[in-house]
Amino acid sequence: MSNRSFSLAASFALTMALVGCSMPQGAAVAGAKQKRDDGEVSKGDLVVEVVDTGNIEAVKSVEVKSQVNGRLDKLMVDDGDVVTAGQLIAVVDPQQTQLTVNQQKAQLTGALAGLQRQKIDTEKRRVQIQNNIARMKSRLSQMEMELKNQPALTQASVDSAANNVAAQEKALDALIHVTQLNTVTAVKNAVTDAGNNLRNAQLEMDRRKGLLEKGYASSRDVETAQLQVELAQSRLAEARDRQKRIVEEQRIERERQERLLAQAKSELDRATANRFVDKSKQEEYRQAQQQLRDAENDLRDLPSLMAQQKQQQSSIDQLKFQVEDGDRQLRETQIKAPLTGVVAKRYIQAGELVTASGSFNAGTPIVRVDDRSKLLVKLNINEIDVARMQIGQNATLTVDAVPEASFTGKVTKLAPSQNVTTAGDAVVKYQVEVTLDSSDQRLKSGMSAKCRVRTVDLKNVVKIPINFLGTDDTGYYVMIAPADPKDKKAKPTRRDVKVGVKSATEIQITSGLTGNEKLVTPAYKGPQRKGMMQFGGDDEDQ
Repeated sequence: MSNRSFSLAASFALTMALVGCSMPQGAAVAGAKQKRDDGEVSKGDLVVEVVDTGNIEAVKSVEVKSQVNGRLDKLMVDDGDVVTAGQLIAVVDPQQTQLTVNQQKAQLTGALAGLQRQKIDTEKRRVQIQNNIARMKSRLSQMEMELKNQPALTQASVDSAANNVAAQEKALDALIHVTQLNTVTAVKNAVTDAGNNLRNAQLEMDRRKGLLEKGYASSRDVETAQLQVELAQSRLAEARDRQKRIVEEQRIERERQERLLAQAKSELDRATANRFVDKSKQEEYRQAQQQLRDAENDLRDLPSLMAQQKQQQSSIDQLKFQVEDGDRQLRETQIKAPLTGVVAKRYIQAGELVTASGSFNAGTPIVRVDDRSKLLVKLNINEIDVARMQIGQNATLTVDAVPEASFTGKVTKLAPSQNVTTAGDAVVKYQVEVTLDSSDQRLKSGMSAKCRVRTVDLKNVVKIPINFLGTDDTGYYVMIAPADPKDKKAKPTRRDVKVGVKSATEIQITSGLTGNEKLVTPAYKGPQRKGMMQFGGDDEDQ
């Protein structure tokens, strides 16, 4: 290298050192001789720790709220008090709740009385209907006896029945020999026409196929003719179906008319049998029959009355539920500790109004109770470190407020999804919980704690400083120093290796080294420097 190039390179290196800049690892200024650092492959322990800071929290913390609205009448606890599960800690004024319960109980009493009255009325109605039916049956039986004793039948009933028979016979004759005959003829003609149309369509299709073979017709003409054949086939099928349907309908109509004729003859027979019954007695008999039917129809009122009773019973059940809920709310005016712990915060004072928690209201918190039998620290760990963490890993904790002591714990929770990040935060983090092995009275919620979680603890492994590891397209490698460091002509040799776990300064070598080799830093293979970073040009050593 020329003296000019070396001076420029030295000047640049000095300038970079003065302004606090560092050159890339393993990089040498172009044109200058590269100085290589030596390193040794060693065997020993490799430890990787994840260190982060979080706040101490209770494993379980509950905000105690009221289940009823009202004024807080009494508050028996203060910040720092120790409470046990089920202990009475506050009372909401029960006056308004008690008034509501009393109103609900009064409504329930009235509803029960109304149901009892309905049951009595229903029973009276049932007895009345049954007595009326018995009376109507007795009268009808008496009328039947009177009709049997009458020697004559009304001639009008006989004539009416006879005329009805004649009319039905005439209607049946007209149906068979006129109406149905014409319909059958029309249907047969329709079937015949449909068959003729099908034959004509078939002939036309055959004719067009012949013309197509001779080139006098197009394929579209044949397709149109084929479509006409299919249409004619469909119409013929429809005509035949209609013929079958009409035949069946005519059979049904004849049977119906025959039944009407048989019914008319039966009525004529009855009228003839009742020839000697007086007309007025016949009318009275019919009236008695109708009255019996009316009395029997009154029985249908009973299910309606029973349904009203069920509806009233349903209202009573609903009122009972309201009364039970009112009693529950009355009990809820006495607020008890949900768990054993320490009152961490008192939010309100006695005399203030509280709102019940519900579906659309979070409710007014009264106190917060922390279960400090176990404490935990919540950490936000980046995605690279959290990938090495597992449930049950040991942790060491130091607390700024208690510098003379250290605490131990275990990883008890790894969040399955990332935390919600703020805009511009490119680091993906996950929440990790570390639970302390034992509680300590000196520890308070909110204290800052530094946690060290040992994720890797390897014993007696081959390792090297991380800056002696090189990488390229073929994989990882190291440069083995010459056996004789005094031999200036000897050059380092490359050796491919496989790597394992790495820490901030060291990396495990799983294959390729035995532990006794000496290494030199690999040459920098980054992009070529431009402008000020390029010195010497094509100058060679003189």
